[in-house]
Amino acid sequence: MTHPEGAENHPAAPGIPGIPGPLERDRITRKQISRRRALGYGAAAAAGTAAVNMLGSQSAQADAANAPGSAGGSAAVPATAGALTKAAAPAVRIPLVDVNFTDTTGLYIADANSGTAATALVVTFNSTVAMTGTIAWTLTRRGTTQLGTGSSAFSAPAGSPGVVTIPLGNLSPDHYQVAVTVTKSDNTVLISAIHGLGVIRQTVAGVRPNSPFGLGIRPEGTWATSRQIAARMGVKWTRGVNAVEPDTVAPSPGVFWDQTAIDAARAEIQDWLALGITPIAGINYNMSWNVEPLPNGTIPLPYQNRPKDMVAHSEMVYHSIAPLQDLVENWELWNEPWVHGWSWATGTAQDYRDMTKLIWDLVKPDYPNVNLIGGGSVTYNRDIVYAIGSDKVGYIDGSVNHAYGFPDSTQYAMTKTQIKLDRKYGQNQGRAGQWQTELGTAGSLQFTAYPANMQQYGVARTLTPNYLLHMLAGAEENSPVKVFWFSLCYDATYSGAEFNMYDNKTKSPSAPIVAYSTMTRVLEDCQLLEELYPTAKSTWGFLFKHADGKGRAAIYADQLYDGTMEHQNAGYTGTLTLNSARHIRVYDYLGTLLADGSKSTVTLPLNPWEVLYFDTDLRPNDLKTALTEGAVFTYDEPVKVTPLSFVTPIGPGSTIDLRVENVSPGFVHANVTMTPPAGWTVPGATRPVMLAPGESQIVSWPAQTSQVDPNNQYPIAYDVTIPGRDGFHLKGSQTVQLAYVPNRSITVGGSASQWNGVVPVTMSSTVLLAGVSDTKNYTFQTAWDSTSLYVRAVIEDQTQSSNLVWASAQGQYLFPFAADSVQIGFNVVANPDDLLAGDPHYDKCLVSASHLFVATLPFGPGELHRQLAPGTNYQTFYPTNAVLPTPLGQLDAHATTGADGRVVVTRDDTNKATTYELAINWNQLPDLYAALNALPAGQVHEATMAVQVNDRGTGAHGATYWTAQNEGTASGCYNFAPFWGTGAQFTGGRIDTRWGLGK
Repeated sequence: MTHPEGAENHPAAPGIPGIPGPLERDRITRKQISRRRALGYGAAAAAGTAAVNMLGSQSAQADAANAPGSAGGSAAVPATAGALTKAAAPAVRIPLVDVNFTDTTGLYIADANSGTAATALVVTFNSTVAMTGTIAWTLTRRGTTQLGTGSSAFSAPAGSPGVVTIPLGNLSPDHYQVAVTVTKSDNTVLISAIHGLGVIRQTVAGVRPNSPFGLGIRPEGTWATSRQIAARMGVKWTRGVNAVEPDTVAPSPGVFWDQTAIDAARAEIQDWLALGITPIAGINYNMSWNVEPLPNGTIPLPYQNRPKDMVAHSEMVYHSIAPLQDLVENWELWNEPWVHGWSWATGTAQDYRDMTKLIWDLVKPDYPNVNLIGGGSVTYNRDIVYAIGSDKVGYIDGSVNHAYGFPDSTQYAMTKTQIKLDRKYGQNQGRAGQWQTELGTAGSLQFTAYPANMQQYGVARTLTPNYLLHMLAGAEENSPVKVFWFSLCYDATYSGAEFNMYDNKTKSPSAPIVAYSTMTRVLEDCQLLEELYPTAKSTWGFLFKHADGKGRAAIYADQLYDGTMEHQNAGYTGTLTLNSARHIRVYDYLGTLLADGSKSTVTLPLNPWEVLYFDTDLRPNDLKTALTEGAVFTYDEPVKVTPLSFVTPIGPGSTIDLRVENVSPGFVHANVTMTPPAGWTVPGATRPVMLAPGESQIVSWPAQTSQVDPNNQYPIAYDVTIPGRDGFHLKGSQTVQLAYVPNRSITVGGSASQWNGVVPVTMSSTVLLAGVSDTKNYTFQTAWDSTSLYVRAVIEDQTQSSNLVWASAQGQYLFPFAADSVQIGFNVVANPDDLLAGDPHYDKCLVSASHLFVATLPFGPGELHRQLAPGTNYQTFYPTNAVLPTPLGQLDAHATTGADGRVVVTRDDTNKATTYELAINWNQLPDLYAALNALPAGQVHEATMAVQVNDRGTGAHGATYWTAQNEGTASGCYNFAPFWGTGAQFTGGRIDTRWGLGK
């Protein structure tokens, strides 16, 4: 499950390992993989998956094992020949030794009076011969703090179950681990495993139509137990009604399901509602007899391609809805319809719009209250469902997003964008809200630096921040947002099981189960009122009003990118002191009580993504006061210091500039001491700064003496102290470069000597390839004259990876940024397509870009593409979309001619390097040229721009960003392509690096 045609349908995410892309100097055939599987890096946003072109695929049957809803070849009932023939259930295997708890779910509810739950381990023996031995166990809190250990003898009878019960004690709400080893008297180890154990408080019971709390509850295994666990956790929404299958609803043309099948579907829905869980129903792809064949005549599996007969498909959808619409109001039309991707192999963008319009026209006259939910991701919705000027736009009531990945604040940015798109372009203005029907993180993918038994706590930390960011967007825009974490299954495997919140091998809860339950207990029946710290990049605070009129809140410190998002020590850490804490009960992210409301002052720990919950007897405004005016945030890094690139030639008049930003929610008075590069001297190395929350200042030191470094590398160190915080030092360093664009005419394709004297900027990338460290270097030179902006880039690259030429029929479905390429991005003018401009959180996390160009070498001459400019609506090119006011796609730029510029890309296979030579004519950047044209001679214009290198293919290094190599990245929205990567910290962040253009 992934992104779209314009989102996850991008063939690959630059810099994200494990996602297939263009083949080395060979035609690309793209096989879409699940976003769940590809997202081992983070994304928010969505980083995503590779799109796939399944044309002529020889692996369709193998793919079936991992099809959505399949068992993936695991313990579920196997498929048989003859699609509708039910296989015999496999024999139940009785284990020799079974380890469980007195509550077989391993998820206990604490007693309301004592606040604890009585827990016990249960070991069952099923042996045909008598056995004796020992059961050794150790109980830890969160896998680290040992609470108890013991060893019990067992004597198991022959031929009948033997049971040993071991009390573990009365435990308070939290997540625990029980390591169990069962050993026979002959020292044979029968079983050794770690079992999770959760203790939670009672959650809110009953149906809640306005709740945001959904969950992907899998049908595999013991489904009844999975459903009971979900109800216990406080889940209020589930995705899908299993009895609604296209082949059941329409087994043959013109024939529709009978009352028996309908009654089964109704019974399933009513079972869900009895548990307090409401389904959003889904159309599970095609009828098996109505799948569009591939060009080679192969009939793909029902989920692999668009419907052959769209009218027949829309009739099936109508007949699915008609008998159930009184029970289920919301219907998802197709899961991840990525154009030329894994479930829409030969379908186009217009095919999808045609389908939604046909369904709309059939359903709406008879059932106007039914909500049709469509799309697949924010970018897919913008690119396809709402493609401006295109035919049959916006025939949905609400939209889908699959926001897998870390809770970078880009999650909030994209949900806000999703709402605004629905409101602006939807036929019913997005009345049904936004459905984040899949999101999540996986320990084995995204927290690989942690021991296996500790990865779950990384996932648990990411859960609630992801929900809160989506909920905030909905609250601020007054639009309902439903969020479905992926996923839950008690005791079976399935495609995407690495995201399971349960350990299906031990049938025990992982830490995310407890985190989810804690979240719903505190925040269900609450209205989100506001975010408390809109200018503080370190902190998110969410103020709620409960149905009883009392205030509740959730606060967390944000995480920072240090090459990955998994290392907790990279984020903001510190303490929060409440000076008016009476009547405020505080819980941590796993439900541990930190403050009971009896003290007037409390100090609480702040750790990245670890949510603190505040449950109070106060009115919301009084709680707000306690968390703002009455709160003191003491962060280890209350300011962010960024040494900035030089933008004028090194010499007399050079200055060393540091941007100092207050990222905390309180005022900061600091002293900044700067150590210049070797050979430089400055007067007065220390400067005082006084900063309001969110305020930044550029602190400058004019150089008394300076020294040119031949490698353009200038290390600058700093030390920040804060009066009143004895012993506090925030130290760091950054190597900056001269990023200067001289006024010089260049002939593209001419001699390299014409670039002599133009100081290059450099980037480097180091990765492990087959266990060996491999470094690649990238150099960029830039210049400008009255005609163009010139760029020369020399990119070390082991293997060239190319697309088909863009002008070919298949080439237009391949994205230039997914092959070996360079991107040049700008933020030089307010973009009228930016739907988030003016938002109170804009500077915190919503900053976007104005222009983006991509250069690549296909199987033909080099190409230069326009990916973003005012008038492109942040869309990506699709052949069946309308031409935009500012067209997307390949520019009129060739080796020696072109109204838009020039491009020459040459590959040196001997030296393993690719050289890009570009001229971007000023008709592409008119606002920047206007500023340069007005610039007095001898002056420098400061512009915001950045470059990115994408290395694909064998020995690939992925994406390397100028923004990340020159400063700590900051989250934004819609920056480097692919746009489904958005401006998350781990995909380069916002384009905010400065360059100087001299005249």
